[in-house]
Amino acid sequence: MVRIKVMIVLMLTLPLLLNVPSANAAPPENELNQYLAEIGWTKQELLDYLSYYEIPLDDFSTVEELKDVMGTPINSQNFQELLTKYGLTEKEFNDLMDHFGDNLNDYKFIEDLDTSVEFYVNNDEYMAEIENALGEFGITEEESEKFFNYLAAVEEKNKDQLDQIATNDTLWEKFVNVEDPSQLSDQGLDEMVQILEQTINLYEIKMNFKVNGQPVTLKDLLKMEEPPKGNLSGSIYSTSGELLMDFNIPKEFFDSLEVVDNGENMLHLGEISDDYVDHMHEEKYEQGRKNLK
Repeated sequence: MVRIKVMIVLMLTLPLLLNVPSANAAPPENELNQYLAEIGWTKQELLDYLSYYEIPLDDFSTVEELKDVMGTPINSQNFQELLTKYGLTEKEFNDLMDHFGDNLNDYKFIEDLDTSVEFYVNNDEYMAEIENALGEFGITEEESEKFFNYLAAVEEKNKDQLDQIATNDTLWEKFVNVEDPSQLSDQGLDEMVQILEQTINLYEIKMNFKVNGQPVTLKDLLKMEEPPKGNLSGSIYSTSGELLMDFNIPKEFFDSLEVVDNGENMLHLGEISDDYVDHMHEEKYEQGRKNLK
């Protein structure tokens, strides 16, 4: 029974700002339009890009300053140089991108692509381990990638979220050594459930559990002293109702602590997506600081 409770807890406990010198004036409109024509973007696409990195257009007084932060458009030469840098064939590159649900067509600048590839190369093995672990519950690689990208988007738009999650981590410390939540007092169990539900809300997901097709609450699961008789399944949805992943938990997962032995971070797609967002912002910050100093 300990294993399933640990697994549930793990499933649920799944930026640096670029401060360029502000000139309080956007680049001249005619120069900006010429630059946008060169890279094939609309002004809205530019604003969306800058918004991702939390950079106001008004922080740039000239197009040259903007170009220094935006980077170099991808071309055949710098793309081949990137493949050589990481020792990848084009097929290996495409497989790597696909492993994280990403695509070359989503990139305009080689520096951004380089930042992503660096992260993916360094985390590809860990991502595969997580996908293999999730596969034991019937979660497909496609679902893992979809969940990864959803969490990355959530963490990017919620600027205070990481501080809130850090607070939850602090609150959770009192439960770190609790092996069987069913032995907690009602007050202790309510506190545990509250922390887990707060974490669920921070990630903007909804989790549903069922035993033999009948809904059960998170508290009911954590209170169980024996495995439920029959099939235990779960689903994770976005707050808008989109199904992100569903899973079944085999009975044998109630009977051992292999999940813990394999590492507490085994199922933390949220941690990888968080690291990815931080990595992209940190590299953009360093690029901007280097070019604008």
